[in-house]
Amino acid sequence: METLAKYFDHYVISARIKPSFFVVLPIALTTLAWWPEVQEFGGAIMAFLLAFGVIGFLSNWVSNRGNRMQTRLFSKWGGAPTTLLLRHSDSKLDDYSKQRYHQNLEGRINGLSLPTRQEELADPRCADARYESATNFLRENTRDKKKYPMIYTDNVAYGYARNLLALRDLGLVSAVVAVTVNTTFLVGGAEVLTTQRLFHNWAGLGALSVSAIFLFIFLFIVNERHVYWRAIRYAKSLLAACEHKSL
Repeated sequence: METLAKYFDHYVISARIKPSFFVVLPIALTTLAWWPEVQEFGGAIMAFLLAFGVIGFLSNWVSNRGNRMQTRLFSKWGGAPTTLLLRHSDSKLDDYSKQRYHQNLEGRINGLSLPTRQEELADPRCADARYESATNFLRENTRDKKKYPMIYTDNVAYGYARNLLALRDLGLVSAVVAVTVNTTFLVGGAEVLTTQRLFHNWAGLGALSVSAIFLFIFLFIVNERHVYWRAIRYAKSLLAACEHKSL
């Protein structure tokens, strides 16, 4: 990661590149388990990927997939998480905090009047447009990672979860291929590929175990619900910033 840090910022590495590496890890470990000599070329492979912009392209590609996934999720949820939380009809924020956030935002943003409960019911689209405007203000004024570390941390965690969900199908393929290859080599081809007894081939068994765990993760843990709660956490952190005196 130190090499990547010379070319990419922390957000790109954490929210875009790491999900990609997570997806290919089962295949990478399987390759190292059965062909350990490949490890000698690791540095050269990384240099090649960086020199020819492959990782940069991968980062942009993952970002695009993540953004498309985000659009679908927001549509399914009924709006962006910050918009949901600011609505009078939503109950994930208590009424007192919500009222305070509305007042603080109106006081900080010139010309913005957030809708009352009646106005929200009468014209939901107009109400959401005003909530989105308030969110844009907060986002642009809380980009300083040192002043707002929790917002940045939650944003990275949400970006990672969202992008990993966008790569879920590829992760499933990677894990299934790795499990299949390791099982085949351990059981069917053990005599050909290793002179050790089956249960002494720790590298192969380790790769199989990790691949099976990754298959479980992509099947049952990487899902919309996980992304939803990461998004809500980020939204709560962002909205809470309206009470900071430094904003």
